[in-house]
Amino acid sequence: MKSDSVPRRIVRWGLYPASWAWIILGLAAVLRMEADERPAWVLITLPLLLSYLVIELTLPMERRWSMSWRNLLPDIAYIALSGTSVGLLSAALAMISITISGQVTGPARDWPLWAQVPVLFLIFEFINYHIHRAMHELRGPLGRMLWHVHVAHHLPDRLYLLMHAVLHPFNSMLIQGLAIILPIWVMGYQPEAVLIFLVVNAFHGIISHFNVDLRMGWANHVFVGPELHRYHHSAEMNEAKNYGATLTIWDQVFGTFVYRPGHAPHDLGTSPNDTLPEYRRVFAVLALPFRRT
Repeated sequence: MKSDSVPRRIVRWGLYPASWAWIILGLAAVLRMEADERPAWVLITLPLLLSYLVIELTLPMERRWSMSWRNLLPDIAYIALSGTSVGLLSAALAMISITISGQVTGPARDWPLWAQVPVLFLIFEFINYHIHRAMHELRGPLGRMLWHVHVAHHLPDRLYLLMHAVLHPFNSMLIQGLAIILPIWVMGYQPEAVLIFLVVNAFHGIISHFNVDLRMGWANHVFVGPELHRYHHSAEMNEAKNYGATLTIWDQVFGTFVYRPGHAPHDLGTSPNDTLPEYRRVFAVLALPFRRT
């Protein structure tokens, strides 16, 4: 059993509210100064990511789920070839989302900010939920292609912060295009609403892959965090649910919400029955969507 040290207890219960405090203060400062929202998205989220990396290296929840020296080179290769391109693409699409929101009009344009933000989240989550669930559960040729687009994210039997960037580029383009950019173009949200969405969405995307014993308590019934997303990466397919990105609402509505406080899945990765290339074979994995069988 891991020693329940004071630093671990502080991180377990204090890091999540402290992170929210940083986000709220950062967003308040940007909105008060009426600064450009595009660099603000990076300036608020980057310090969180760097801080989390230090915490994860020093206080990992499960060392078997951490980056290791033995796997360091394959990890770097995958992140360089796939993760970095996806990260740059996501950042570019985030900037495009904010830019578009300042140039288009739509039904949400004149709504107050407090109304735009929850609607933006609910629409994004609804579209993302169904695309994500289809990637896992849809059968037939389309379902197989979607799974092959998404499976790179599930092949590793580990889960750590940088896993957030291990995606097939098609996966990122599909989600960003259909669940973020298209609704922003149709609805005409204000740039301030888009900034709030992007910061909170990035924050929860990062911590959901956090290999640290971070607890969210009752907030798990609202937001997706590491306690929930670990089960999404479980190698046991009957518990590999939780398809939400930031909010859990649609998982609860459609019966795919899995929450077991204080417990983690036994193993991570894909089913051993799947005939998939080993994730270190980066080019073979990236070529999967083009395979007919």
